[in-house]
Amino acid sequence: MKKNKLLSAVTAMAMTFCMAGSMVNVTAEETSETIRIMPLGDSITDGFNVVGGYRTPLWKTLEANGYTDNIEFVGANWGGEVAPRHSGYSGYTIADIPNQRMGIYNFIDWLMEEYPADVVMLQIGTNDILSSYELEGMGDRLELLVDSVLNYIPEEGMLFLATIPYMDANVTNYTDAYTAEEMDKAVDDYNAQVKALAEKKIAEGKPVTLSDNNAALTKSDLADGVHPSEEGYAKLGAHWYEMLKPYLDKRNGNTDIQATEEITEFIEPQPIPTETEPICIEPVPYDLDFDEKVGVSDIILLQKFLLKRGSLSNWSDADLNGDGIINIIDLALLKRMVFHAR
Repeated sequence: MKKNKLLSAVTAMAMTFCMAGSMVNVTAEETSETIRIMPLGDSITDGFNVVGGYRTPLWKTLEANGYTDNIEFVGANWGGEVAPRHSGYSGYTIADIPNQRMGIYNFIDWLMEEYPADVVMLQIGTNDILSSYELEGMGDRLELLVDSVLNYIPEEGMLFLATIPYMDANVTNYTDAYTAEEMDKAVDDYNAQVKALAEKKIAEGKPVTLSDNNAALTKSDLADGVHPSEEGYAKLGAHWYEMLKPYLDKRNGNTDIQATEEITEFIEPQPIPTETEPICIEPVPYDLDFDEKVGVSDIILLQKFLLKRGSLSNWSDADLNGDGIINIIDLALLKRMVFHAR
C-alpha cells in the first residue's frame, strides 16, 4: 500500500484497531480547573523570525496528546496561529540597562497581576550577553526577577527556569564584541548561574524546575546566529513539552502513568486477519527501529533524532505526513498513532 493511502487507512481505522493485552490510558482526567501557562522571556519566547516560535509546535503537541482541554497560554502579547498569548519581549533583558534596553524585572509585578499564571516558562538573558552588560551580575539580577515571579505563583504552580542556547559569534548581526570562544564562555558562565539559582530555590522549597534549553539546540539550529530556525523552534517546543508533561500529569491526577522510557511496548504483533475476523492492522511501515511493531520505542527514537541525540536510518517512514520534512509534526502524528489507536 502506498504511503499516503496507508496514512488514510490508519486514520480511518483508528477506532477499530484490535490490540493484544490491556491499553495504557494516557488521557488526562477531566477537570474544571484551568491551568494558566505564561511563556515569559525575550525574542525567542516572542517567536522572532518564525511567528509563534516554539509555542505553536508546543501547543500542537500538547493538543495531540490530550493536554489542552484544561490549559491556556496567558500573557500581554499576541502572536501565532494557535494559543497565541505570551509574554515574550524582543530585545528585552533581565532588568533595565540604562539608556540601552528595557528589562522584564522592571514591570514584572504589573505583568503578573494583570495576567495571573499558574506556570511560568522563563527564558531570559540572551540580550544581556549581546549588550555585554555586567555579565558577572546576571545571576543576581535573575534572582530578583525569579523571586518576583515566585511571589505570584500559586501553591500548586511551577516556575520553569531555563538556560539559554548558544549563540554563533561568527554571525555578527547583533554584536561583534565576542570571539566564538568568548561568546560560548559567556553563555556557559550564565547558564551555570541559572543552574545554581535553580538549585538554590529548590533547596529553599520553592516551586522551581530547571529547564536546560541549551541542551535542546545547537548553533546549526539558529537562523541568524541568535534566533532558532523553524526547525530549531520545533526542537525547542519538543523540549518544553517534555518539561511540562510530568507537571501536567501530576496536576491532572495521572500518577499511574509510567515514564516513557520504562514502557516497552503498546502494540503487539497481530495475526493476518481472515474474512471472518475483525480487521486488526498494525502500522508496521512506521516501525522506525525495525522491531516489527510500532510503539514507544519508535517515539523515543524519533524524539532523540529531532533533538540531535540519536541517529535515524528509516527516513522515509519517519516522514509521517509525507511533506518531505521530518519535524515535530511527524512526532505528534506518531504519538497519536501509538497512544490514541483504538
